[in-house]
Amino acid sequence: MTARAGIVTIDCGNSTIDCLAQASGARRRIQRGMDATADLRDFLRRASPSRLVVASVVPASLAQVRDVAAGLGVALAVAGDDLPCPLRIAYETPATLGVDRWLGCVAAHRLFGAAIVVDCGTATTVNAVDADATFRGGPIGPGLPAIVAGMAQATPALPAPRLDVGAVDSAPRSTQAAVDAGVLLGYCGMVERLVAGVLVAMPAATQVVLTGGNAERFARHASLPVERVPDLVHRGLARLAELAWND
Repeated sequence: MTARAGIVTIDCGNSTIDCLAQASGARRRIQRGMDATADLRDFLRRASPSRLVVASVVPASLAQVRDVAAGLGVALAVAGDDLPCPLRIAYETPATLGVDRWLGCVAAHRLFGAAIVVDCGTATTVNAVDADATFRGGPIGPGLPAIVAGMAQATPALPAPRLDVGAVDSAPRSTQAAVDAGVLLGYCGMVERLVAGVLVAMPAATQVVLTGGNAERFARHASLPVERVPDLVHRGLARLAELAWND
């Protein structure tokens, strides 16, 4: 029996509490808020885990997970606290480093060696890990939700962008198409420029890995060659479990 048996990994992000049962593949993305407690309890009762392995960048969400786990009598381990990062950290302010950033690199390094991880979430992070398992950091930019929210606040007369439009006209002739192109192609251009900057400092054989809730939207319109790996943070959490309880 592997360390993954009986484990539920939980990624507490800026927008959701994302739960994945490692053995069965059952999953639920729960929107943050007071109602999250009931949904989380329901999912965990159905999954019947022996242990939770949790990453969190939101203390309030971690507190909710702790309360539910305690009520159900399920052991809980937190990445970065109970489970240390297995990478060497070459980052000037490690106390401010989000655990989700290095967890993605843990999984990417295990899969590819030297890698740049592009995580298209509420924020967009671009993180580099060397072949020798050293986390090098990288830029943080706005995610698509932040761009959309910012435009809605600053330019309320414009229509909201259609984020799931199939094709984007690079020379649009309507206001709606212009907003679609500006947001989607502008977002892709931002990410591609950030990756290009990080690649300069990396070896030639560096794999660019794409993950996150808006990864499909980016991949649909970008020209950057990537290896798409969904659930990279969950894979990183599962790897921590393996290192702690199998190796």
